Amino acid sequence: MSRSIVTRSRLFVAATALAVTGALGGTALAADSQADNTGESSPRTSNAPAASALPVDAPRFAVIDQFGQVVRGSLGVTAGLTSAQNVEVLFDRDIRGCAYTATIGGKANDVPPPGFITASQRAGKANGVFVAMRNSDLTKAVLPFHLTVTC
Repeated sequence: MSRSIVTRSRLFVAATALAVTGALGGTALAADSQADNTGESSPRTSNAPAASALPVDAPRFAVIDQFGQVVRGSLGVTAGLTSAQNVEVLFDRDIRGCAYTATIGGKANDVPPPGFITASQRAGKANGVFVAMRNSDLTKAVLPFHLTVTC
């Protein structure tokens, strides 16, 4: 077979596998995490230095380690684990009208294990994002991740 057909076939197989496992893992992840995203629990938050507010349209981001702590991020970002071992990330302003993109990723040149991640508005907190994760075998996990908020 030609090289381009082989490449396209491999991409199709990889995309199909990702879609199937994502659909299965996402369902389990959503069902288990829904109860924790109430905004009522009081996570242990990391201490971020006091900072002036960013402009409304400034990018907001956070790099979070496997303990739910901020490694680096935009000014004023804080994070912490919830009682059910999910992560709450708080920003300096109301982000309810924004989009949240999260991906499992290391803090520097480390490579975390594969897994699943979901991000949604933190219930009861206009400036918060709720992040839940699972290992590739669908067991609950706290993995390092990168989060961006686009408004």
